[in-house]
Amino acid sequence: MRITTLLSTIGSTAAAVSGHKRIGSDRVFKEQHQNERALSGSWDYDDDTFWTWDDGTSEVDFTNLAIEPKKCMNYKGNHVIAFGLYAAGHNQCQKKQEGTYLMDVGDFSKAYVAQQYTNYYLMGNDFDVPEAIAYAECTAVYYNDVQYYAKLGCSTQGGMKVYGYSDEYCTQEVNTNIGVYNDLKIAFNVCQDCIVYPAENDDDANAGVEVDDAFYSNHMYDSKLCGAAQYYKQDCGWGCKKEVKKGASAEVYNKKQWGGFEKFCLFFWSFVAVALVWVVLKQRRMMSREDAIVEEAAMNGVGLKKRHVFPIALGIIFLILFAMFMVWKKMTWLLLIGTNMGLFAHFVYLRRKAKRAGGGNGGEGYIKDAGLEIS
Repeated sequence: MRITTLLSTIGSTAAAVSGHKRIGSDRVFKEQHQNERALSGSWDYDDDTFWTWDDGTSEVDFTNLAIEPKKCMNYKGNHVIAFGLYAAGHNQCQKKQEGTYLMDVGDFSKAYVAQQYTNYYLMGNDFDVPEAIAYAECTAVYYNDVQYYAKLGCSTQGGMKVYGYSDEYCTQEVNTNIGVYNDLKIAFNVCQDCIVYPAENDDDANAGVEVDDAFYSNHMYDSKLCGAAQYYKQDCGWGCKKEVKKGASAEVYNKKQWGGFEKFCLFFWSFVAVALVWVVLKQRRMMSREDAIVEEAAMNGVGLKKRHVFPIALGIIFLILFAMFMVWKKMTWLLLIGTNMGLFAHFVYLRRKAKRAGGGNGGEGYIKDAGLEIS
């Protein structure tokens, strides 16, 4: 297959979208025709169907914005790719998510390959266009002198696959091997910047990359992937998001795992919590009966009994362990660090009262285990 045929399926050089399609409140719109935006040596785009949404008049500043492909899946009979769009300050797609959306797998693939080509080109590298991009749309193929049709779709594992069909609309799937395989790899669950820039200008940095004087002022509006995703996106509702999370994607979902340093911190703060429980209980054994009565009266004032303390402590421990298991990082750290701070503050409080009481009466009046008695 001729490489020009493959490239012609991708689209035109334009990648920005009309202003009324904005997806973030921090975006900057620019009313201007970008006649010189195309990179020298770029593809010979001649597909006027996929890129028709770009009229070059209203443009979005994609600087610091990001996109994260999440999963390729068959949802309600359609092969789609779920993805998230992120505003500036997303911290590698850890926050500022504007939503989860869906896009036809073929359309997303064309935009993704176009973006990859651009990124590689700006870095002075060559990008091997995958042959499977030719099947982003339903395309006739011949295998053993028999005509079939092929189209990109999603595998049951959450990755991508080229399916064979018997009809020109790619609705009647066939089990016959048609000799067409997927070589298009999309980095799922990987945060990707909407735009990249060439290296700093010096003698060697931009070898093979020719950019004109207007490139740096115009390039911020040129994101093939994010522009197309913004225009063609469809909302992913509750059921859709549940389907996205179900099962493993083709790539490891790094955001739902504890890292090595995080595991060390979990172990450290859990050990600190156990140690603080021990020292608090030890300190309470020296609590005076008078202080114990005052404490119990205060607890009764808010509707608590001493016998409630143990079940509450077990509940907190269960919540922390459950949050760890579910990799709910914010909740885990909030509960774990908060528990440590509370235990430490209680220990300091008991310690100071013990010192004051001990200095005032020579240590008399303190009864062993008075603070541990349960009424």
